[in-house]
Amino acid sequence: MQVLILCGGVGKRLKPFTDETPKPLLEVLGKSVIEYQLDFFKRHGIDDIILCTGYKHELFEKRYPKLKQSVEKKPLGTAGAIKNAEKFIEGDFIVTNGDNIFSFNFQKLLQMFQNTKNPIIVLTQPVSPYGVIEVEGDRVINFREKPVLNFWVNAGITIFTKESLKYFPEEGMIEYDVYPKLVRDKKLFAFKLREGSYWLAIDTAKDIENAEKLLLQRK
Repeated sequence: MQVLILCGGVGKRLKPFTDETPKPLLEVLGKSVIEYQLDFFKRHGIDDIILCTGYKHELFEKRYPKLKQSVEKKPLGTAGAIKNAEKFIEGDFIVTNGDNIFSFNFQKLLQMFQNTKNPIIVLTQPVSPYGVIEVEGDRVINFREKPVLNFWVNAGITIFTKESLKYFPEEGMIEYDVYPKLVRDKKLFAFKLREGSYWLAIDTAKDIENAEKLLLQRK
């Protein structure tokens, strides 16, 4: 199994931090975001990693000279970045967003993939960034501060079969150009992150602060 980590974005919401450093190389508790992913997969026996880079790709080359890199000469979108890396893909593969930190039962995901023989998207339940208020008429009847929301979202982790590369365009986005086609053909399955797992998206400075708090609690 190979892993493709999408690292090509500019990280506009994290400016000015990303003016000099790509988002996956930003540090959380003294360790880069992408390093958490590399360690996660290493613990599960996977070291065949492909970095899909673009913005400041030379910094990834300097930091990880032994890893394969597929460099976009221009922004191709998430689907295009994967298609651009096709020459490196030898079989079934995992795609992750390079700005996430996560931990979950990876063996269960692999077992599900072996059973379905189809792409599997990992889902998580997000925490509301706001307090949620329930009302009846004009009266507040309940207040919940930043609860876990009762729906599932894309966690930015998907296992694909090599055959599924035919769904990927030269330019485009996975969310718009690949997943809908897999759903249409009844080929996309879902793996839900359960209690004991965690998933952290690093999109803002506040996200870094929250990630550091959670990771310290888990040490």
